[in-house]
Amino acid sequence: MRVRHVMITAAIAGLFAACASSGGDGGKTEPVHGTVCEARCACEGCSDDQEGLCEAEQGAIAERSEERCQDEYTAYIDCVRLEGRCVDGHHLAEVCDVHEEALLDCLDSTDRCPSAGDGICDEPQGTGKCPAGTDRADCLSSCPSTGDGTCDEPEGTGLCAEGTDVVDCAATTCSRTNNGTCDEPEGTGLCAEGTDVADCAVDEPCATTDNGECDEPGGTGLCEAGTDTADCSAPLTCDDLDECGDDSKGCIGCANAGSCADELDTCILDDDCIGFTRCVVTCADDDDACFRACMDAHPAGRNLYANYDRCVNCNECYYSCGNASIFGCNP
Repeated sequence: MRVRHVMITAAIAGLFAACASSGGDGGKTEPVHGTVCEARCACEGCSDDQEGLCEAEQGAIAERSEERCQDEYTAYIDCVRLEGRCVDGHHLAEVCDVHEEALLDCLDSTDRCPSAGDGICDEPQGTGKCPAGTDRADCLSSCPSTGDGTCDEPEGTGLCAEGTDVVDCAATTCSRTNNGTCDEPEGTGLCAEGTDVADCAVDEPCATTDNGECDEPGGTGLCEAGTDTADCSAPLTCDDLDECGDDSKGCIGCANAGSCADELDTCILDDDCIGFTRCVVTCADDDDACFRACMDAHPAGRNLYANYDRCVNCNECYYSCGNASIFGCNP
């Protein structure tokens, strides 16, 4: 089943637009146009079909904005009309990124929780990642002893469900416990002292640590797991950051600067890929008709963006971003 997350696409849409501006003179006075589509098409030379698609996209945004995002919509549209400029055949409006972000945030702030049903309470009384009332199933069983200074989630006393005693467990939780590696200060140092007891409860230290050879069970086997961390630790991946982030930080930023850099560069240097990205960010979640229209209008761009999307959301940031691929990740 295809999983879509428009905000992940929106998070890099501004990056595509900014990168596409390189090489332009940007110094000419631009005419003021009545609509966003007039401004874009006057610059980029739209066909009738492209202009019609643009008008449909803008109409969809206006309709979604009408109820509670009118101020953000007006600010964004006026900025694009008045501040946009034509550079080398591209209509650019990077000065409007802050208005675009505000509009996208408003449009996406519907009453939903992307991690609902995962067994962890993500409402304010849990992890706090989602608004109250959007993760009811996971939060039905709250922890009656929360705030008493004792972690009562499974890694503590076990009296309460995961994600229901967040405040008490914040200082005593190690996300890497029971993975066979000691992650307390004497090991990898990724967790606080006393939070990875099972992995760190070894009888003897490793006498040959820091000799350049892994002596834990995965290596020579001369030492217990977690006692020769410096020699045995593998480089952290982008997904190990445990933060989805955006184009410049977190897992997405890590992927953009590393293993997905080629796919990103290929997309941002291609007009059709930029066009596909601009199109798809206007589609609401589960609006398959809008999504298909964008793919039909930008087939080449769709393929280039799919390569980037799979690299980031399927290969590098599958867990950090919660399987956020707009095309879906094959098993």
